[in-house]
Parts: sequence; C-alpha cells; structure tokens
Amino acid sequence: MFGAKLLLPVASVLRCSSLALSPALETRQWIATSSLLGFKKMVRRDKARRQCVADYEAERLRLRAIIKNKLLPEVVQEQARAELAAHPRDASVTRVRSRCVLTGRGRGVLREYRLCRMKFRELADYGHIAGLTRSSW
Repeated sequence: MFGAKLLLPVASVLRCSSLALSPALETRQWIATSSLLGFKKMVRRDKARRQCVADYEAERLRLRAIIKNKLLPEVVQEQARAELAAHPRDASVTRVRSRCVLTGRGRGVLREYRLCRMKFRELADYGHIAGLTRSSW
C-alpha cells in the first residue's frame, strides 16, 4: 500500500444522496472499480485452472484407470504414470478452489450459494436470498 491510491467504494459517495445501492450491488461496483485488490488475479488464475481441468478431464480419467488396473502389465502402468506426470499441474481437480462470486474470497465459502460467509450473512440479513429467514426464539 506504499504510495498507492486508495479507491473508495462508489456507494460510499452515493450514500449522501437518495440513490443508495443494495449491499450486493455496492460490492460488485467496488470490485469493478478497484485496481488494488489482489484477488482479481486469483479469480483469473482459478478460472484458468477450471478450464485446464475441463480440457484434461477425460485423458486423466483414462490414465488413472490404467494405473489402478492390477490386471495390466507393470510396464503399461508405468507408462501411464509417466504420461499422467507429464500433464500440467493445474489439470488436477484438487488445484481448483471454490471462491465467492461477489468478492473472490477463497475461504469460508458456502458451496450451495457460492458466497463467502460474510456476504451470505449480509445478503440474508437484508432478505436478498430467497427462502432464508433469520432465526429467533
């Protein structure tokens, strides 16, 4: 942050006026206008990894089936292991990370909603997630 300009969210300027935005829209606009957030790079990287996994999925499945088949000769299995090792690292499914669609956060993501825990709670509090109500007893 040394010498970098700090960008304010668009909605913080609009809060003074009657054109206040919903929290989700406010977050999206902040993401679109911010150049300092490093997660954009991570989101692009994760997207590229997902594409790589999709490209190599059938080939990896075939090679893993050959490796696990104990009826085949050891030479064939070794050859399949070598071919699998030659694939890019990002072709593995374990390299893909679930990320929040609003913020790009990689931790605390609820899979069903594809939102991080903070944005999930924020949107649920405002009633923007259908079918959810705040529990009270």
